Amino acid sequence: MPPGGLLDRRKARARAAAGDPDQAAVFRSPVAPLVWWVWVAFAAANLIDIAVQSHGHSGATYGSILLLATGVAYATAFKPRMIAGRESLTIRNPLRDWQVPWNSIERVALGDSLEVFCEWRDGIHSQNKKLYAWAIHTPRRSRARAELRARHQLRLRERRSTSFGKLPPEVKEAMSKTEAEHILAAVQNRAVKARKIAVAKAGPVGVWDRTAIAALILPALLVVLVVLL
Repeated sequence: MPPGGLLDRRKARARAAAGDPDQAAVFRSPVAPLVWWVWVAFAAANLIDIAVQSHGHSGATYGSILLLATGVAYATAFKPRMIAGRESLTIRNPLRDWQVPWNSIERVALGDSLEVFCEWRDGIHSQNKKLYAWAIHTPRRSRARAELRARHQLRLRERRSTSFGKLPPEVKEAMSKTEAEHILAAVQNRAVKARKIAVAKAGPVGVWDRTAIAALILPALLVVLVVLL
């Protein structure tokens, strides 16, 4: 990678970790979109093959099952993401989306996914809610392995590169963290800054995603219809 490209990546990570309010960021699994497009290509090829070669009941059954699996892949792989905007954090889960004001986020933590703890005042009463960000899926065992791998790579850089020791401490720290830890820091820092400015008077707002629901329900009904006929 060219030195300029590496420097740009480090700067982008530093801005995200610092919680720059003018830096909108989208967080999602880098593998999930690849899985989605590979599945789309596979499903499309098979549907074309069914349309050309099979016109019986078995072809209709297989085709409807492919459509259902495509709906599942869309809801669980392509759709989930987290968008850090100027005013709020948007959490897009498979079936439901959440709009979370920054100052309503009390803290965030890493469980099997990113956990967002919200707290706000509704009149004189305090309300709280815990949300899960499906896009940041980090099973504890996988996260532990990633952390060990990051530390090992950091030690190798220290041994092999004389210029590594000259890097600023914040850059070294950024290089030693996993991607999930960078996302955690970015969300936490933005929330802390927002809470210092104002007390949250509104909590997260959830909206059911009709497109994702339809992508699951309609193919499922088609499968049932084809099986029963």
